[in-house]
Amino acid sequence: MKKVLLVSANQEKVPYPVAPLGLLYIAHALRRAGFSVSILDLCFSADAHDDIKRSIERIAPDFVGISLRNIDNLTFPQSVSYLPAVKEVIKAIKLYTRAPLVLGGSAFSLFPKEILSFLNCKWGIVGEGEDALAELLTRFSRDEKNYKTIDNLLWKQEGRIRGNRARSLNHSIDSVLDYSLVDNRMYVKFAGMANVQTKRGCGFKCAYCTYPLIEGRSYRLRAPEIIAEEMRLLQKKYAVPHIFFVDDVFTYPPEHAAAVCEALLKKNVKMHWSCFASPHGISKKLLKLMKKAGCTHVEFGSDALSDRVLAKLRKPFTIKEVLRASRLCNEIGIKCAHYIIFGAPGENHASLKEGIEAIRKLEGDAIIAMLGIRIYPGTELEKISIREGVITARASLLFPRFYLSSEISTDELMVKVKEFALANFHCVVPGLGIRSSEAMYSILRETYREGPLWGYLG
Repeated sequence: MKKVLLVSANQEKVPYPVAPLGLLYIAHALRRAGFSVSILDLCFSADAHDDIKRSIERIAPDFVGISLRNIDNLTFPQSVSYLPAVKEVIKAIKLYTRAPLVLGGSAFSLFPKEILSFLNCKWGIVGEGEDALAELLTRFSRDEKNYKTIDNLLWKQEGRIRGNRARSLNHSIDSVLDYSLVDNRMYVKFAGMANVQTKRGCGFKCAYCTYPLIEGRSYRLRAPEIIAEEMRLLQKKYAVPHIFFVDDVFTYPPEHAAAVCEALLKKNVKMHWSCFASPHGISKKLLKLMKKAGCTHVEFGSDALSDRVLAKLRKPFTIKEVLRASRLCNEIGIKCAHYIIFGAPGENHASLKEGIEAIRKLEGDAIIAMLGIRIYPGTELEKISIREGVITARASLLFPRFYLSSEISTDELMVKVKEFALANFHCVVPGLGIRSSEAMYSILRETYREGPLWGYLG
């Protein structure tokens, strides 16, 4: 049986570490294809080079897969690229094995050709990799040379990068994952929770978002019974106290969100959980059901509290809906946070004032404020940025470039946001280091046990 080592290159732990859920899906697919699979998660590694060396010597893999979760920390002005660290990981792997190495993951899928070149690798898979990686490694095992029929595959050949068509999976993703492949104890210790996915794809059309580019615009829903079983397993076998649903928007489609809640109640899964949500179409009925099924925290992608800016961002809701969603959570007893972007397209002095005044009306528990928006290729924001002269049509976005509205000066924007955040204890601004630092999170971890850290700001 051929052996595969899957490496999670993510080492970011602020605000909390995120388990490599995507690699668990890959591992499941590879095992079904007849491979022996191990995962090396570098998130808690004190010496990545040494851990890579020991893992390769112990496993002697025939193939190595590397997952890139994020390109950078998405934070202006304190932007940090993760690619130099990943390059060191690749160098260490190549030092100890000559096994074929394949890149993948959400970050790779956004810049496949550029990353393949930057990291000096030959093979990569764009988007969902379960089918493609299993097929590629099977052909490697048989010493077959025809790669042109493997969807989602990229490779270097004769100095050029070649690629096949990209598509989303068209079959079920309903399998209970093997969470023993990652160190759940460490994730509980540092994050107080584990991750579960209830669907793939996103039907929203937000101007800056990459989810539809990575997972597609059509929803592929996991069976609620499988989701409930995974949560039961994580709770009983690994003592995980809290689940975070990592879907881009858990609450949409609302019928599926309700079905997940019903499955948790039916199977008597008594476990706290939290999720991302949209204010769009949120109902009191659904929120009450979520609360009954164990939901304690909701993070709303509200993005702006100016209807002018919301329209520019192509959000399908208004300020009125954001305020209503927050009020409903408060009434029902679910803690909620709102992600707000300052400096988005359409931001000016009037919208900034309107947004800050609206925040004061929110009945939420936390505001997570971002300055500007990281520009990604293939998004509407990229087109806006080119049109407004923020970037050129041929600009590389591999290293962070941010959009900040030209209708208000960046310095003034930062001053206004900083003044507001410092005067409001529930406001977090990662880019300015306001209530967002490893030192602060370390203090919070001494007292908290589960769930999102922002829930402990009060």
